[in-house]
Amino acid sequence: MTVIATFLDRQLAADAKYGGRMDLDECPPLPPALDRHLRSCARHSAAQPHANQEIRARCTQRPEFLRLLAYVYAGMPGYRPFWQPIFTENGVPSDPVADLLLERWRGEERLAREAIEEAGLDFDWREVDRQDGQGLVIDGVGRPLWETAVYPQDGYTISRYGPGRVLRELAARREMLASLDLSAKADQTILRLLAEPYAGW
Repeated sequence: MTVIATFLDRQLAADAKYGGRMDLDECPPLPPALDRHLRSCARHSAAQPHANQEIRARCTQRPEFLRLLAYVYAGMPGYRPFWQPIFTENGVPSDPVADLLLERWRGEERLAREAIEEAGLDFDWREVDRQDGQGLVIDGVGRPLWETAVYPQDGYTISRYGPGRVLRELAARREMLASLDLSAKADQTILRLLAEPYAGW
């Protein structure tokens, strides 16, 4: 598990690099479905890295979560296909918070699938100016989202929320949720962490 843990920790650190900041108003306009998808992600992108880091810290008690968290980054260099988790497709526990999460996740999945039609699956960040770090966000079919470079504090986080990553993250979260025993205090904490990015919605 050491190699997968190293890969995951590197990706979690990259997610936290700019604090999950995604200011789409600082960027040029986007196609409608992609704009809706990214604005949905932006609502929780600042809180998501912390929640993921906290879940990662509990992987010693729930080692299956290590593969689920790493699966989110299956589109990144270094991910190994045999790390892919087994999805049980079990039902989720009956709970008001779980029900709310499933509703939120269904909405996010719909937006991500619509965005795929406009921009493909996984995005990338390509630095073009070493002096100030400006770069291009490359969409899932190899095109820049914008013809002009953007600052990394505006574009880097966007590059990490392609529709493919979001769909994998939703699948991983559902599997985590389905594995919880909400009579156990530790699993109640996991549920709280899964819900943390949606606080205040």
